[in-house]
Amino acid sequence: MCMGNINEKGAHEVVKLIEKNFLNTSRPLSHEEIPKLRSMKMPTKEEAVRIFGPEVKDAKIPVKIEELTYSDSEENNAVEVILQCGAEHEMGYEGVAVLELIGQIAYNSAFRQLRTQEQLGYIVSSFTRKTSGSAMGLSVLVQSSSTKPEELENRIENWLEMFRKELEAMSADDLAKEAAAVVAMLLERHMRLSDEVGTAWGSIVSTSNLGTLYNKPPFERHEMLAEVLTVAGAKVEDIDGEITTSESKKTKEELKQQVLQLWDKYFAVNAPERRAISARVYGHKAKEEYEANVGKPGFLSSYDEVRQLKQFLSQWPTAPFWIQKQVK
Repeated sequence: MCMGNINEKGAHEVVKLIEKNFLNTSRPLSHEEIPKLRSMKMPTKEEAVRIFGPEVKDAKIPVKIEELTYSDSEENNAVEVILQCGAEHEMGYEGVAVLELIGQIAYNSAFRQLRTQEQLGYIVSSFTRKTSGSAMGLSVLVQSSSTKPEELENRIENWLEMFRKELEAMSADDLAKEAAAVVAMLLERHMRLSDEVGTAWGSIVSTSNLGTLYNKPPFERHEMLAEVLTVAGAKVEDIDGEITTSESKKTKEELKQQVLQLWDKYFAVNAPERRAISARVYGHKAKEEYEANVGKPGFLSSYDEVRQLKQFLSQWPTAPFWIQKQVK
């Protein structure tokens, strides 16, 4: 990909130069030689009980990774609760887009409740997460110098239950407004050349290891995601600044139902598909609490224990969500 002050002829000359000096005199890596990153499936509650035993059956989050801060003077504790949805290919455009909408609403709610009202700490955030290997999910992160990790985790769980009620109580009109904000971000016109190039290059790189059948860059993926979140009759401004009326047949009520269904399937406390893990970091004032958990079922305090857990876990497929329609 060429950017800047160059025309088509110049771009072809650059390609010839690269082919002559690099490609024609070397052997590219075979598909088997290219490193492959895969996401592990975090265990459900039922799977965790089979792995660790009945001691974890009453825990809302059965798997906890714990670490003690390196510096003796570090006073902060931190917790990140990660809730896996699944592989992006399994979720498809619908699931990925709805997850983005949930992340948009969740960020403001978590900040308002956990930082502004409960004042747990300076850093509070909730955001969608994609790990190497295509697993999607939602993360809630809190850093605090006043509250220990176990209590932070409990507060996060309480907020998750509270947020579900907020989604239920939110009117379809308000939810559609939140969706419109996400659509506007997806279709926002690039103001700098570097932004446009970064988006295009990301699409190109994302297909480099998919093989010849699926190596067409998904340049239109943002438009496709925006289409999922656009309700009937909505006004949509495309990247060229043109405003049109959506021809979508999805109602505001149907979009809200999609949001609640995704939440109840993956994030609700008692959801059978809930795959949650908590990453805890203890400041040295909480060192005793950290040491008391070492060796307990469900608590991973060393790299060796993490490796042992991985022996029980399967992997998510690595195919991206934008080829879903091609393989149906």
